[in-house]
Amino acid sequence: MHATLCDMITDLVQNSIEARATEITLEIKENDSNLNVVIADNGKGMDAETLQKARDPFFTDGIKHRHRKVGLGLPFLFQTAEMTEGTASIESEEGVGTTVTFQFDPNHLDLPEFGNLTTAAVTLMTYGYEGNLILKHQIGEKEYSISREELSDALGDLNDTESLLLLRQFIQGNEDELREV
Repeated sequence: MHATLCDMITDLVQNSIEARATEITLEIKENDSNLNVVIADNGKGMDAETLQKARDPFFTDGIKHRHRKVGLGLPFLFQTAEMTEGTASIESEEGVGTTVTFQFDPNHLDLPEFGNLTTAAVTLMTYGYEGNLILKHQIGEKEYSISREELSDALGDLNDTESLLLLRQFIQGNEDELREV
């Protein structure tokens, strides 16, 4: 089980990165009674057989994690949805991409805590890959959107110490504004 929902989101976005996606969108919408997350990519996608197997914790393609005999990201998502009366789905087409969608009641007793989106976003924005990640976060009527390409254009090397500091401050500032009453 992931310690937080942000850990789960990070794991699922890393799946998109490892599927060689050049465009990934992470959309999070929250209100008092719903948490909706959509992760969509234009990566290599999966055929119907692989898509079905991806729900099995004892399945791995043997390529992504050669040292591991299990694949737990998607099975943990479906398990969390089941135990919290939420929903989760995955759609994929080989050569086109994959979309993972899930919805939870943020007040459900068994739902893991949300976690720190600022830390998760910084981790994903600085992950070593060439593609673009767009993060959209909405709480109630307030929202913001950032993209890895725009951040890279503005800050330069996102792994530079000064850029990392500015990146963290920028994302945290947006998160703080969303939560202001």
